[in-house]
Amino acid sequence: MKFIFIYVSILLLLFSNNTLTAQNQKQWYNEIGINILQLPATTIDIIYQTSNKPWYSIVANGGYTINYVNSFDIIGFLLSPHIKKSGDGYSIQKQSGGFVKIGAKFNLRKKIENDNYFFLGAYFTNSLVCEKGEYQNPDIQNSEIVDLNHTIYIYGFTGAIGFNFKIYKKLVSDFCFNVSLPSSQYKDFYGYIDYIPGMGFMEIKKSKNIIPFPMITWNLKYKF
Repeated sequence: MKFIFIYVSILLLLFSNNTLTAQNQKQWYNEIGINILQLPATTIDIIYQTSNKPWYSIVANGGYTINYVNSFDIIGFLLSPHIKKSGDGYSIQKQSGGFVKIGAKFNLRKKIENDNYFFLGAYFTNSLVCEKGEYQNPDIQNSEIVDLNHTIYIYGFTGAIGFNFKIYKKLVSDFCFNVSLPSSQYKDFYGYIDYIPGMGFMEIKKSKNIIPFPMITWNLKYKF
């Protein structure tokens, strides 16, 4: 937890310092956009970033998943291994929840006006997942069906690497590969089909080790 507070404190200090001296520096460049790859996953994913130096951008990212169980997340499916008969008696009816990411992008460019550049990202991610379902013991015929319902708070770190490019005038985009390391609370999911808003999807048996969650994003952004 100490590293989390240090990381967030550095970001806040950097942002406040540049805000106080903004009149003596170059103007701030702002972008707001939406991750279009998460729309089929029934997720509204909005990103906002601001910078007044070419080498970094401060990023705030938030969103909400309506119900991942009813979604069509072909990319998440392809990124994850799969387990035969992974239900183990669990029938998941709903996975929904929101997330907030705060962090920074480290841009590989010399001029802030350059819209075509590679970047590295580091974010502190907070997710809240509401999961509903049923459980029936697969080893006992006609066993009682138990209703399940819980809410899990999961935090973690997300690392990213991607490329930002210009589309037309003030319309820009970035394509990015993300890997998240969630807190151990994700092991409380029912069954093996786990979706963490803002971190991604993984279908794998629980283990003592923390499992990384991969996700690909494609943000369509407007500069203002």
